Amino acid sequence: MISLGELSREIEHLDPIPVSQPLLAQAIADPNADLQKIVTIIEYDPALTANALKLANSAYYSPGVPVHSVREAVARLGAGRILQHSVGRMMHGKLAQACPGYDLAEEELWHHSVAAALAADNLPRYAKTAIHPVAFTASLLHDIGKFILSRHLAGEVKEEIKKVEHEHRLPYVEAERAVLGFDHAQVGGVIARRWNFPDTLADAIARHHHPRHDGENSALCAVHIGNAVAKIIGVGMGSEEMNMLADSASARSLGLTPTTLEALCATVAYELPSVVAIFEEESHGVQHSHR
Repeated sequence: MISLGELSREIEHLDPIPVSQPLLAQAIADPNADLQKIVTIIEYDPALTANALKLANSAYYSPGVPVHSVREAVARLGAGRILQHSVGRMMHGKLAQACPGYDLAEEELWHHSVAAALAADNLPRYAKTAIHPVAFTASLLHDIGKFILSRHLAGEVKEEIKKVEHEHRLPYVEAERAVLGFDHAQVGGVIARRWNFPDTLADAIARHHHPRHDGENSALCAVHIGNAVAKIIGVGMGSEEMNMLADSASARSLGLTPTTLEALCATVAYELPSVVAIFEEESHGVQHSHR
């Protein structure tokens, strides 16, 4: 059976990501970083600049007034959304693969990830507290651990997890941890740190099934709610199905009520097809700089 240490060594051999992405994430996570620093990071990466301008001028985000500069794009979209879409285009190829260890067919994990990210993206419309901007990208990557762990969940290991889940009436992630000694969320946190994303983002991924242990962390609560929303609307169920504990304290900490949560689910279900199209457009043709 695979150990977390062995998986960590496997993660060390993952393809690197563009340097600009963790740099931008670090700047977003830094409350002392000014707008010019964020603009400069984007401008020094031609692919990130092109993505930002294209996104800002897309039909989904554009109110009809064209955007011509990175500064204008940041003002329209926010740096968190620019990072989210840049990472999304890069990660589409990985997250769109089938994950048989989790009973997820091709595109299912990808659509689930986009649905969770879209929920985080829309949370400010319904929440009564500010949402940390790294939540957008953390939500998109919250199940990246499944991409790595899936190949190790064949045969007896997969059956043992299901057996423990049913016999002990545990949420799937708890059964996974009982059998393996760790879960896919923790693996995702290791991946995020391997890519030098800030601790706020990595922690939100690693602990998205257990937000109750982290008080006021809006990014962590947002990722947890984003995952729950994707499940509620039936996107990317896989072997987990709806067998998870949705933390009501997270919803309350964000100022969500049953009514606003229902409205958030409806918004995500309605907007998901168009947002998936935005992420996937030219995803195989966009070149990412590794400056």
